[in-house]
Amino acid sequence: MSINPLVSIKDLKIEVRVTRAKRLSIVDSASFEIESGKIIGLIGESGSGKTMLCRSLVGTLDRRGAYIAAGQLIFDGIDLIAAKQSVWNEIRGKRIGYVPQSALAGPNPVMTIGAQLAEAILQDENFPKSDVEKRSLELLNIVQIRRPETVLKQYQHELSGGMKQRVMIACAIAQQPELIVADEPTTGLDVTVQAEIMELLKQIRKDFNTSIILVSHDLPLINEICDDIVVMHAGTTVEKIPSKLIKTSKHPYTIALYNSRIDLVEPKGQLKTINGQPPSVGNWPAGCRFSERCDFVKDKCRVKQDLPLIEIGSNHQTSCLRYDEIAR
Repeated sequence: MSINPLVSIKDLKIEVRVTRAKRLSIVDSASFEIESGKIIGLIGESGSGKTMLCRSLVGTLDRRGAYIAAGQLIFDGIDLIAAKQSVWNEIRGKRIGYVPQSALAGPNPVMTIGAQLAEAILQDENFPKSDVEKRSLELLNIVQIRRPETVLKQYQHELSGGMKQRVMIACAIAQQPELIVADEPTTGLDVTVQAEIMELLKQIRKDFNTSIILVSHDLPLINEICDDIVVMHAGTTVEKIPSKLIKTSKHPYTIALYNSRIDLVEPKGQLKTINGQPPSVGNWPAGCRFSERCDFVKDKCRVKQDLPLIEIGSNHQTSCLRYDEIAR
């Protein structure tokens, strides 16, 4: 564990209100850290809790009827769980930028791009209004949009998908945040544009020493761009591993995800898939939540118990009870 990480998440539990009395746990035990200037890849099947975890970092869980029920969420020494709205106003959009999952539809259709960038810039109340256009052009240049003077006057329907995504990233970096949370920022884009967006994020990290959480189902992309990979399954963190060591994973779920990559299939070969279906939210099996789908399962894996992350190497943690028996 790092001594002074930028973000520290430990045993985080997120619940949603189903009825006045009933609560449903959608993230049950998330734990990992983020160091300054690092890119963390967050992976896992749909429903594993990735997006809700991202929302907890920008304080917007209540918009989905969710809340943090337990655990620790620390940003640069600030307890975000206990933070008042005044504290969030100084963090959200300023110190933590957010590129939402629906970023392609993110730009407001009734506002010009210039007006939306101005909103992001003027979150800093001391910023001179006379310099807003200059700063807007700077941001569009940073995200490598051509003809920025023209784009400032356009609306979102006049932009391509890649340009919309770049505008959302420009809004996210307007205050030069220490952390950017990018929730599937390349969804719906063609492979060429995806590569351009990833290069842009890498350049932003390099230029501003910005930490980035990148959520994606594109494992080759995650493996290429990220320093570390955090694997979520059924509301829990099951492994954290340096991207360069992903081939030596010590959790069967990570191994199964990696082996299901389409780029690993020979021409006319058969795609490997993960057995069964993910457990439904809140209806998780006792013990290891991957036990019903795992090729390595033993009786001890199904015993009801907490499965904390075990340190097994430099910056490598796993929750698998049989990690020392796994050979690839």
